[in-house]
Amino acid sequence: MSQIDFIPPSPEQLSELIPAYEFEFLIAQGGMGAVYKARQRSLDRDVAIKVLPRELGHDPVFRESFAAEAQAMARLSHHHLIRVFDYGDADGMLFTVMEYVHGKSLHHSAYGKQIDAAQAVDIVLSVCHGLTHAHNAGIVHRDIKPANILLNAKCEPKIGDFGLARPTGHQSGGLVMGTPGYTAPEVLSHPEQGDRRSDIFAIGVILKELLTGIPADSPDFLQARIANPKLARICAKAIAPRADLRFADLLSLIEALESWDQVKTATLLQTSTPSVRPAPTSFVRPSLASASAGRTNWLLWRNCAIIAILLVAIGISWNAYTEKKAKIVEQNSLAREAPAKVELPRIKSQNEEAPLISSSRF
Repeated sequence: MSQIDFIPPSPEQLSELIPAYEFEFLIAQGGMGAVYKARQRSLDRDVAIKVLPRELGHDPVFRESFAAEAQAMARLSHHHLIRVFDYGDADGMLFTVMEYVHGKSLHHSAYGKQIDAAQAVDIVLSVCHGLTHAHNAGIVHRDIKPANILLNAKCEPKIGDFGLARPTGHQSGGLVMGTPGYTAPEVLSHPEQGDRRSDIFAIGVILKELLTGIPADSPDFLQARIANPKLARICAKAIAPRADLRFADLLSLIEALESWDQVKTATLLQTSTPSVRPAPTSFVRPSLASASAGRTNWLLWRNCAIIAILLVAIGISWNAYTEKKAKIVEQNSLAREAPAKVELPRIKSQNEEAPLISSSRF
């Protein structure tokens, strides 16, 4: 099935079709649906509502899967996942009511920009943690891309738009889900083969985009080089053309990314000269839930130990310097008090002959 030519309804039309919500404006649209900002009248809260084309609602298999997926997503609760509150049918158009995130998408914030490597890894790690929560519940997203990752006011990523998600093992009936550039090769040829490793492929593409600044839809993306060798190997494994060559699961990818971060941190602490990281482009470094308190405490204690050793060394050097200076002052004082020895010029006797001096007249 090809991409659907979807013309989104106006907010006024949707407010009449779904009176429990007051639709305010269209946030974004694509061939597979449109997302609106709305106000839930009963609870007086902002929500985001995604409306799907009628063509999808006419497919009974899709409708059944959509309902099961919405119910499964509503049971999930994770800091890096956008909550699903409700779902329904409006005049043949399936819709999902979701948490509204005040912020911009990762696509809007980072498209075509090379991001500081540490920050790129932090963002992707947060996405991995959120998606792991969904995978553990048996849910595969199938449309991971920067436009579906929102950054809140603290620059923390939240995965949204699970409208194309499927339970593990679901047969899609030949409908290709996803976005070109982020869709794994096996899904393009056999949609029913999409699984957790298909999501890993999309995450690898996003990480490479952030590290190189080359968008996935650019003809230069495949040849783009990643400066850090270890991150280059991680990306290459995540986006391997064959699913069996990728990371087996997100936990393996998380472990690889966290080990890179630990190596980087240890290197910085063991270097005597300070290392200054270039400021990221139009980003504020996020505060991430993925950083563990145990590692932070361990690093703090090690830093304190290093500082203590340096202070002791400085103290010993200073004491040696002051003692040596005191001895020099004492020796100079004794020298001034002793009688000075002056070598007087030798006076010639009358019997001695004066030396001959050759002189010339001018």
